[in-house]
Amino acid sequence: MVLGGGGGTPLPSKPTIGMHQCIRGMGLSNQGKTPGRTTLLEAVNTLLVNIGEQPVDSLDNQQLQDARVAESTILEFHREGQVRGWSWNREESYPFVADKATKEIVVPATVVSFTVDPYRWDGRFILRGQRLYDKWERTYKIDEGLSPLHADVIWLLDWDESPEAFNRWTTIRAARVFAARALGSDSVVKYTALDEQAALTELMRVELDQAKPNSLTGGPSLRPFPTYEAGRGLLRGTFGGQIIG
Repeated sequence: MVLGGGGGTPLPSKPTIGMHQCIRGMGLSNQGKTPGRTTLLEAVNTLLVNIGEQPVDSLDNQQLQDARVAESTILEFHREGQVRGWSWNREESYPFVADKATKEIVVPATVVSFTVDPYRWDGRFILRGQRLYDKWERTYKIDEGLSPLHADVIWLLDWDESPEAFNRWTTIRAARVFAARALGSDSVVKYTALDEQAALTELMRVELDQAKPNSLTGGPSLRPFPTYEAGRGLLRGTFGGQIIG
């Protein structure tokens, strides 16, 4: 299947084609790992239909310029949206072990945020590239007694590993930008603005339901939920996990 463009029949500016119609004939190799979830191919076709182009049945054809740009736009916003951190891609006090030979801690490339305990280390350790740097000792070599070093991290997850609500919101955000870049059309952007807001509302509902934030009992070293740290205000003081004062 080829794109519409100049030679194809243009679709209406406000398409009414359903998702199941857009992806008819799609190959099984492009299906997501979880049945019933939106695939990356489906998301790409949403962007294409939004600007009046014909949907595609594969993402492997490099000659389909619009499809490649649509996919790139989706992945751009998929990465950007994860950097802020969510309950499903953020972990507190994750252990990192120094390599025995090099004595260096190399953090995986999928880590997009790395923060050690500021109360304990006072900015001593920072991430440079994928290696941990000790600012106090001015070296990448981490003392054996400090390994494993624990840090709060945000992971960059693949499309199929991310929640459906997040992927939906990403698709709508990308559709707005893709339409503006491809057509410069205000009418198409306005058409999807309400869709984006609805998708964000649903995403936040799912996030709050999963994160269970609690300003009184939350915090990495508090219970029952490792959420926010305002619960420390209920304590007279803490040091090294021990209540003092």
